Parts: sequence; structure tokens; C-alpha cells
Amino acid sequence: MPVVYIYFLCLALGYTPPGYPLQHPSLVERYYQHRHQSLFWFAAGTNSISLRRHLLSCIDSAAWQGLDSNKYRPAGLRLLDNSSFMSPDSIRLASYDRLYTDAAFTYGSDLLRGEGIDSIFSYDGVTPTRTAYDDQLLLNGFSTVNSPETFLQWTTALQPSTPDYAILRTALRQYLDSAALQNTLLQNPLLQNTPAPTHAESRIRQLCTSLNVIRHIHHYQFSRFILVNIPSATLSYYNADTLALSMKIVAGQTSKRTPRFAAFCTRLILYPYWNIPRKISVKEMLPLFKKEPGLAALMNIQALDSRGKKVDITQISWASYTAASFPYTLRQAPGCDNALGVLKFDISSPYDVYMHDTNLKGAFSSSWRYLSHGCIRLERPLDLGMRLLNNQLDTTFLRSCFRDQSPIPVPLEKPVPVFVVYLTAGVDPAGRLAWYKDIYHLLR
Repeated sequence: MPVVYIYFLCLALGYTPPGYPLQHPSLVERYYQHRHQSLFWFAAGTNSISLRRHLLSCIDSAAWQGLDSNKYRPAGLRLLDNSSFMSPDSIRLASYDRLYTDAAFTYGSDLLRGEGIDSIFSYDGVTPTRTAYDDQLLLNGFSTVNSPETFLQWTTALQPSTPDYAILRTALRQYLDSAALQNTLLQNPLLQNTPAPTHAESRIRQLCTSLNVIRHIHHYQFSRFILVNIPSATLSYYNADTLALSMKIVAGQTSKRTPRFAAFCTRLILYPYWNIPRKISVKEMLPLFKKEPGLAALMNIQALDSRGKKVDITQISWASYTAASFPYTLRQAPGCDNALGVLKFDISSPYDVYMHDTNLKGAFSSSWRYLSHGCIRLERPLDLGMRLLNNQLDTTFLRSCFRDQSPIPVPLEKPVPVFVVYLTAGVDPAGRLAWYKDIYHLLR
């Protein structure tokens, strides 16, 4: 007997097979504790039938939301919906009810938090801080549902109300309508050679990714946050859900990619050192200084021994070392000629990546801004610094370019979330749908 029929048979007998567990068992259990174990989807009366039909309708149209309807097991739910002829007992009905509730929570969770987020970020230091809050939000909201109308109100409230989100949803529907029309035409034997819409499937996938990431970021309802999009090479700073500042960035080279992550900006460093990573020191700096030893002093490079003590840079015999034997740690002293400029934004990620000013301002006038070793160079770092420090940043002090100034760490009153994402579908400043190049060739 095929597995799918075994599954449906098990459902009809009133239990979930081991291969098909509830996706949100804790939420489901808490919900029924709140209801004193009473039925919801299979309660007596016609209202429960309307609720089941409405949930199935939402699942069937999940693609319009950028979601995969199969995740919510519509075939199994329909089997239960049509199983009244079996006259199930109270135990079976309780099991059926929980499967519907689990589907509703899964659907609602994806509308709230976004679907497939685990594959979006290489590191996520934000979600663990909010999981319990999100679960309670879902539970509280669903507990108010008692009709198809209130179910719609619940699912609508879970989603962002921003203009960008609405534009992307409209675009997705248009592409899906176009694809559906094309499939209908191709079923006509006279039109078998009709070409499919150019890149339609790719565009749909790009829009789905963007919608889910936007859901995820906005659902936190942070009072402020930073969004960096690598393909568009831009940074956006938001107060709540309102864009307050945007700027160009320089991101990592295609061979030295900027990682995708969610973390917190914890502090600013005024007049930072550039602590040069070992890999850059021995692969780039050492060969350069072997050819031109005087460049080290000209670039204001400092060398530290194994005890962290500064050594005389002019006395180093660069040519006598190899990458393996080079004993020093290199850093560039603070100042306007520092590679990090005069302002660095520390981020609590596991990567040696941060946002910073730069001494190479000309790169921002180029359309190709993928030039760094992975860090994020900012076009307007002082403007961002002023926002994060609530207008308490001394920009005159920073613009003075003091060469011998020691670094000054300035902790933020409250860490600010930073989301570094890879979205090739977006909305430009004029409110128009925009497509960005797959710079790192991550799209399949």
C-alpha cells in the first residue's frame, strides 16, 4: 500500500503517524489548555465547517503570499474534513482538531516570521532572543479567532503594513497570474511551441524570498534597525517601519563575500585601529612591503610582537620573512587615511565583519561596489552614527582627522539590530519594483 494512503488511513483512525508530527506541538497544547480541551474546528454547528473551509482556502492560495501550500498538508486536512461519514468518536475528533490547529499555527507563523528563514542567514543572533515572544503573539492572536472574518483579521495583522511589502505582493500575484495563463495556453495542442514568460519562475522565487525576509525583519517591531542588501549595495536605516536614512555601501568582492547574517550593532569606535587580519597581512601586506618597505610607514602601519608590544616599523626586514614565519600582528593607526576611516560600527556576529567609514570615497560613485574583503563600507557613516547616538556624535571632532588620536569606544544605549541580506527583488526609492544582479551567483 502506498505511503500516502497509509498516512490518510492513520489520520482517519485518529492519530498522527511518527513520520507526520505536529509542527507546533507546544503551541497546539497551550491553545487547548486555554480552551479546556474543547473542540474548535469540529465543534457542533455550521460555524466550524465555515472555519475549516476558510483555512483550506487560505492554504490553497498560499502561493500568493510567497508560501508553499504543501507545507500545511492540505490533502490530509481535506480527508479529515470529508470524514463525517465515519462518525468519529471524541478521541478522533480531538486528534482531527489538533491537526487543523497545527496547520493554522504553521500558516500564521510563516505569515508572521517568514518561511525558509533558516536558509537566508548564515548566522542569526536575533531570532533566539524573540522566539518566546513570537509564540505568545501567535497564541494570543489565534485565541481571538471565532469566525472566518476574525481568522482573516488575524492573518492580516500578522503581516507588515509597509508600502514595499504591498508592492512586492502585487508583483508576485502578477507573475503568478502570468505563469498560470501561460500554463493554460500550453495545454492547447495548437500552442505547444509558445515560449514561457522570460525568467518567470526565477522572478517568482526572487519575490517569494524578498516577501519572506521582509516579514521576518518587520515582525520584530523593533523601534529601529539597519537593513543591508548586498545585491543592491545599499543600507537602509529604519525608525520602526519608516525608512529614515539610506545610503550606498561597498560590499565584499565576489571572491571575498560579505556574509548574510542577523546580529546587533553594540557600539561605535571613533578613530578606530584597523586590526589587519592575518590572512591579509601575510598575503597582501607582506609582499607589498617586501617590494616597497617605505610604504609601511607611509601607510601609518604599526607592528605588534607576540606580547602585543609595538615595534619600530622601519627596523623590520620584510624580505627575510615568509607568510609562515612572519611574527608580527599589523594594524593601521587611527586617522582619515585609515582604511576604516574615522568611524567603525561593531557588530556582534561570529564574522570579522563590521560597518565602517572609508578613506576611499570614490568607490561610491561607481555602479560596481563589490570591492572590500567582506566588510561593509558606508557612504554616509557620520549620518548613521548620529542616528544611532541620538544626535550626540561629535562630527566636527571626527572631521578634524587627528592622526595621533587614540580609539574611543562609544557603547550604544541599546543594541541596534543589523540584518545583512541577499535580496535580488526589491523596491527602489521611487516606489518602483526593482531587480538586482545576482552578484554572488547564489540563485538557483
